[in-house]
Amino acid sequence: MSSPSRPALSTAALVASALVLAGCAAPAATAPQASAGGGYPVTVTDCGDDVQIAKRPERVLTVGTAAVELLDAAGASSAITARTAEFGAALPATLTDPPSGDLIIDPADPTTEAIVGATPDLVFGYGLFTADPVQVKAAGIPVLTVQGECGHDATTETGSVDLGTITADVRRLGTVFGTEATADAAADALDARVETASRPATGDSAAWVYYFSSEDPISAYGGTGMPEAVLTGAGLSNVYADQTDAYLTVSAESLLAAQPTWLVLTYGLYGESEQQAREKLLAEPGIADLDAVKAGRIVMVSADTSSPSPAAVAGLEQIVAGTNG
Repeated sequence: MSSPSRPALSTAALVASALVLAGCAAPAATAPQASAGGGYPVTVTDCGDDVQIAKRPERVLTVGTAAVELLDAAGASSAITARTAEFGAALPATLTDPPSGDLIIDPADPTTEAIVGATPDLVFGYGLFTADPVQVKAAGIPVLTVQGECGHDATTETGSVDLGTITADVRRLGTVFGTEATADAAADALDARVETASRPATGDSAAWVYYFSSEDPISAYGGTGMPEAVLTGAGLSNVYADQTDAYLTVSAESLLAAQPTWLVLTYGLYGESEQQAREKLLAEPGIADLDAVKAGRIVMVSADTSSPSPAAVAGLEQIVAGTNG
């Protein structure tokens, strides 16, 4: 699901265009206020590497919805001036300061040209796939990764994540934007919610399934990544926990062989409604034979609950509530 191709630009041209555009850009949105005693430059760890932020970011380009959610929790969403790679998924209604939909410059993965043309002073998201991160950085634009997405679909290369990864990322952003008081309060509240919702192993199993697009086959989350952490926190064993890939293509036959106690079904990943997602799953040959389907043991969760963002905590709460009794 990459964005349409655009004419390639050389690194030199990208740097030049960034400098020109930066000089004539419209005034940035009001930046988050730095906390007392805060100072720049600051250095933060990003997927094992140190990244220096020279000054408080005022023009942030986000990649994916998790980036928006994390910035909102950290009290820094007012710095967002461009949004990309949300693929039609909705933002949570619970955001404190949601950014405007007018800021979406590309619903898919952004190209290098799109990033540089937006003149951000920081890119933050799940990673760059269509764009060349080397060229982006050569244009003077630092790049930070959502920490639960280090390695993206190769999570085992950088280690598994847990629900604490989310709150650590919120606190890290507080350091980047000088909004530590807001970020720390939000992280503390999320940690408290996780502690309240989490439960020991119940003996029940689950498969967390989704469709990446309306044309794709059934997918499921494997034994690494945030969905695995959420299921574990909910006291459920993931029937695909032995799979080291974060994202899997599965079949009705595979699900029938596993016979999970519960199905957790994602909706909204490509803009589909809860009803549409349920109908699509139930229309799959063989799915009606699952014990979980026969017993009505399907828990619906929105797409953002699988991402390493505050929405995952809401997902934990929803799954625990939906699988009680």
